[in-house]
Formats: sequence, C-alpha cells, structure tokens
Amino acid sequence: MHDSTLTGIRDRIEALASADGRYYVACARTGDRPVPAAGHRFPDRAAARTAARLTEWYRARLRRYDPQLPSYDLIVCQCPSAAADACRAGQQPWDRSETASDPAADG
Repeated sequence: MHDSTLTGIRDRIEALASADGRYYVACARTGDRPVPAAGHRFPDRAAARTAARLTEWYRARLRRYDPQLPSYDLIVCQCPSAAADACRAGQQPWDRSETASDPAADG
C-alpha cells in the first residue's frame, strides 16, 4: 500500500522524477508549476501524468488545512528541444511576451 501522507505523496513524485526528463506538470491556464511537482521533470508522459494526478491529490489533501490554496488545471507539457536548457533550469520554455501583441503598436 502506498503512503498517503503529504510526505509520502511528495516522495512518490520525487521517485518518478528524472534529472534529464523532458516532461513536466503545469497549470493549463497560467503555466504555473505547482508544489509538489514544481522543479521536477519526468522521463516520459506516463510518469508525468502520474505525477499530475499525485499533485492534484496532494493539493486536495492540503486544502483541508488551507481552504485558500489555489487550484490548478494540471496538464503534462513537453519541453521543446529548442528550449530544453530553459526546461532544465526550471524556467518556462516559452516567453509570453513573444506572443502578446501590443495594442499601442497596432495603431
């Protein structure tokens, strides 16, 4: 049986992680990488998907103690090969300023 304590869930996520993984867990809306998956990368999509489910479970349990804890719509993301170094550094593999348009520049 798996340990369902907060520490046990964190340990399970850490056991799934890989130093050179190309997958990570993030919020679909904000791009935030929530605790306890923050800073971890995973070797394949299946491991990242398991980590996402464990992260949701962890945060639901933690919300019992802190009802104000933010909720996230978690998804599995793959670091693009061109941005692999940024992913390894724990940064977002994209720059939102590149896709945002400046309304003042349109006129």
